[in-house]
Amino acid sequence: VCAGAVLAAMSLVTFSLAAAPAVAAEKITLWSHWADEQNKKDFVMEAVRRFKDKNPGFEVEVVWYQKPQLITALTTSFQAGTGPDIFYLEPAITGTFPPFVDNGFMYDISKQVDPYIEGWANPFSKKGAITYLLPLEAYMPVLYYNKDLMKKAGVILPGDGRVDGDAFKAIVAKTKAAGVTAFSAGTMDRDWAGSLVTESVLLRYAGQEKWQGIPTGRTAWTDPDIVAGLKYVEELVKAGAYPQGVSSIKLGESHGLFFGGKYAMFPMRTFFGGRAFVPAEKGGMAADFPLGIMDFPTIKGGKGNDLSYMQVGGSYGVNAKSKNPVKAAELLGLMATPDMAAMWMDKVKGQTGIKADAKSMTDPYFKMLGDATKNLKLLPGPMELGMDSTYRDVFFKTSTALVAGQMSADAMVKQLEEARARLKK
Repeated sequence: VCAGAVLAAMSLVTFSLAAAPAVAAEKITLWSHWADEQNKKDFVMEAVRRFKDKNPGFEVEVVWYQKPQLITALTTSFQAGTGPDIFYLEPAITGTFPPFVDNGFMYDISKQVDPYIEGWANPFSKKGAITYLLPLEAYMPVLYYNKDLMKKAGVILPGDGRVDGDAFKAIVAKTKAAGVTAFSAGTMDRDWAGSLVTESVLLRYAGQEKWQGIPTGRTAWTDPDIVAGLKYVEELVKAGAYPQGVSSIKLGESHGLFFGGKYAMFPMRTFFGGRAFVPAEKGGMAADFPLGIMDFPTIKGGKGNDLSYMQVGGSYGVNAKSKNPVKAAELLGLMATPDMAAMWMDKVKGQTGIKADAKSMTDPYFKMLGDATKNLKLLPGPMELGMDSTYRDVFFKTSTALVAGQMSADAMVKQLEEARARLKK
């Protein structure tokens, strides 16, 4: 990546001492994703402010990237034996980042952050004997919807907001008849985006054991429950649930299209709040947007109708080669306190893997989210958790082709079975 491209992808904020010290100040560097998510940036900078109040002899330099450019910059710097003190990363088990943990690039931050981590998040933040990341962002999949558009289409949801698979197909048909596309979606720049509905539908059909057997190849794609789930998604696609040209729409654009009132529903993970709850002039959702939240459809005879998943996403870790690893870990410890976790939930409107003050749950958005998901048992997810990278790529590509109407469920099963067979060789 040329220097110009990297500079174009990032913005730089440096916090310096108010008065120049007699000797050069020590410095902590932090590289992060979320260049265009102001609420998350504000959260990070509050932790930086608290750290500087406690450590006046330190500067903190924060560099903001888009994720692809961040991964490139991190990989290049680590290969050169350098890198930032603190950096954004995602759990190793999800396979979304290079193997920084396996390559020995992570410092153990257990002393500073373990007391603050929710028990369910430990599988995402630990590997072997060390805690390698602070599980800051957490999320689950839900269906956001526009109450006004659903009403216009004649859709009346039951009191608990849960509908079965047949009723959900009827909702798609009603929205289409009203001249409204059912789903806002975009798969152009996120490999997982095409699988979001598919993995939730498969869980409802197949249940926990089969669903969690998919990544290892234990569960065959020819299993009747798996085939039925994929065919159900295909039926939604044929009914016009997805927008035309979904594969040419970016994820961020799909948020904006939903906020603009052009789509009835938005299948998305709950990091939705990070983009939604910023001023409309900055790309967020209007304050009076008629937002509703519902669960994915249940399935008659389904084995996982009361199951969903929770995942750790954007997080931070400390470089094992940092010159100040204890101080860097201290900054993450300040980021993890219960009041900071409450600030994350309040400002970002996102879930988290760190323990938050209970007062944060009085927020109307979280009450709506809680009501929509209150009957669900949460598994570690998503479905592809721990999947071999090549196998996962085939799953993502075929899922994207399925929702774009470019592949049938039967063809998807065939390709995935071929990929599963290669796991055993």
